[in-house]
Amino acid sequence: MKGFLFAGLTVLALVAAPNSPVQAQSGPPIKGQVQNYEPLDEPVPAPDVAVLTREGGTTTLDRFEGKFVVLNFWATWCGPCIRELPSLARLDDALADERAQVVLISQDRGGFKQTDRFLNKLGVNIADSFVDERLKFSRAIGIRSLPTTILIGPDGLEVGRLVGTAEWDSPEALALIEWYLDREAGDGGS
Repeated sequence: MKGFLFAGLTVLALVAAPNSPVQAQSGPPIKGQVQNYEPLDEPVPAPDVAVLTREGGTTTLDRFEGKFVVLNFWATWCGPCIRELPSLARLDDALADERAQVVLISQDRGGFKQTDRFLNKLGVNIADSFVDERLKFSRAIGIRSLPTTILIGPDGLEVGRLVGTAEWDSPEALALIEWYLDREAGDGGS
C-alpha cells in the first residue's frame, strides 16, 4: 500500500511540477515575458478582411499561407506599443527563415505617411507592415486593446493571443514560437 501511495504521489508531483516533461507536452510554454499569452483550445480561422498595403492596394492574411505569423496590432499613439516594437523587429530578424513571419498592423488613421515616419524614427524595419485605417480587420479579429499580438498557424488559424506588451525576442517568447513551429513540423506541416 505504501508503494502504491508513493507511486501515485510521484506521478502527481510530475504532473503538477512546472517544467515537468508531462506538463511540457500538454501545451505551449507560457511563462515570463509571455505569461499573459492565452492559447486557444480550438484554433479559429483568421478573418478574410483586407488591410492597406504600402503600395496603395489591399491584402489579406492569405498572402502568408504556409507561414507561422506573429501578428501585432499597434498604433503610434500607444505608449506600450512603442516600447514593444523594437523587440518585434529583433524577433523578425531572428525568424529569418521561411517558416515564420512578423506582421504589423497599425490602427493609425494617418496611414503610411504617419506610420513609416514613426517606425523609421524607432529604427524598426519590418517589411510586412500594413494599416487598418477603418479598423474593419481589427474588429473582425476581436482586438479590444493595444498592443495585441496574435499567433496564426501556417493553415491560417489563430492559435492564441497575448493582450499587452511582451519582449518578443526574449527566451520565453522564442520558446513559445518555437513550440508551435516544432509542433507544426511534427505534424508534417499539415
